Amino acid sequence: MALRIFPEDELVLDLLADMSGQVTESVRLLSELLGSPEIDVATLDAIRECEARSTDLYFSVMTTVRSTFVIPIPRQDVYILGHWLNQAAEELLAVGEAHVAYALTRPPSYATDQLAVIERMSELTTRAMRDLGSLQGLDDYWYEMLRLGKQAERIYQLHMSHLLEHHKAIPALRRERAVRRFVGAARALGRVSTEVGRIVVAES
Repeated sequence: MALRIFPEDELVLDLLADMSGQVTESVRLLSELLGSPEIDVATLDAIRECEARSTDLYFSVMTTVRSTFVIPIPRQDVYILGHWLNQAAEELLAVGEAHVAYALTRPPSYATDQLAVIERMSELTTRAMRDLGSLQGLDDYWYEMLRLGKQAERIYQLHMSHLLEHHKAIPALRRERAVRRFVGAARALGRVSTEVGRIVVAES
């Protein structure tokens, strides 16, 4: 591996990990929202707060990048990682908003399956953000995220088929909005791992 000089303060990595943590918390709250037999506006507001914190953390990431002379990874990579982490939080909020706006109660098991995949992806990503300083274990992270991303795509296809088979046109279109944003969150986290893989290759 090429010689690198790391700063003692790796605040930018902690901020990225905190952004990923907001995705994990959004998943937990979204699980409560989808499992509620009634429209749960309070939980949706909590998901909105997670998304707002993610945006604030992204701003802090960019402020730190601009004010720190040396950071563990290139500045443009920090920007890209932050962008996709924030995108994942936005996608999960969109799922919650669709469920409340269209009163989409009792989603099929595919929704909880997708939540479980996204939760695992976000947990792995949180650890990976802190490991960027040493680049240790990131090959395994990238591979596992690749596997989980494929699993998310399979669930998405099955979920879409279920909608077409069990719902009329208008209800299916309403649920489709949530289903697409579900897989959008998984894809955003997948883009994070793709960027991490690129960083590992570039620094090897």
